[in-house]
Amino acid sequence: MACGCVDKLFDDKRLAVCILMTWLVIVVVLFKDIGLLDTKFMTVGPSTTAVFMGITLDTWYKWNMVATFTFINTSINDFMSDAISPWILNTITDHKTKYLPYSKWTCLWITQMWSVYCNIMSVFGLFLAMTQVDFVMIRMIADLTVNMYTNLKFMRNKVTSSERYHCGNSGSMEELHELSVFTDEPSSSRESGETDRSIFCIEEEAEAGKVKGHIPPPAPKKV
Repeated sequence: MACGCVDKLFDDKRLAVCILMTWLVIVVVLFKDIGLLDTKFMTVGPSTTAVFMGITLDTWYKWNMVATFTFINTSINDFMSDAISPWILNTITDHKTKYLPYSKWTCLWITQMWSVYCNIMSVFGLFLAMTQVDFVMIRMIADLTVNMYTNLKFMRNKVTSSERYHCGNSGSMEELHELSVFTDEPSSSRESGETDRSIFCIEEEAEAGKVKGHIPPPAPKKV
């Protein structure tokens, strides 16, 4: 029983995020109870206790400079991370990818420059995280803004189909279009549970393996 609950928590990302947010609320409440919200770290705006890499942010000019840097830098970091990191994982390091969009030396140069940038900027990020809570909030706003855009870009050619997802996430664009129509139907119109998913998977596997080693001729184009 306990193992099944853990498996469900691991597999269902919606449930995992709910648990994360519940834990976050518990942590904030507990630390508020011991006085965390009354510390100098929780100050907002210029303060003699706000020190960024040895610089005291005690004027609005200094605070605004660092706040602007925080928002722009976080936005650039998030955007480039979502643009470059998945590309490195899926194109450079994935053994299933056989073709490269650039020469090998260019690909190597991109990965090396990305590593240099990440190492240098991580120093600024570390000091910002320890300066004051308002800079943490600015970073979070930039994170949410940029990640919304990049994640929508990642999902722009995808459709919702839990059955296809659990069967291996394969399918052409034509099949995905057909699935988009299929998944628009209310779930009550289809059988629910593992039985429906199993039937769907079996049908997909049977369709893919009708004639092993034989590629069927293309369907005639409609005039």
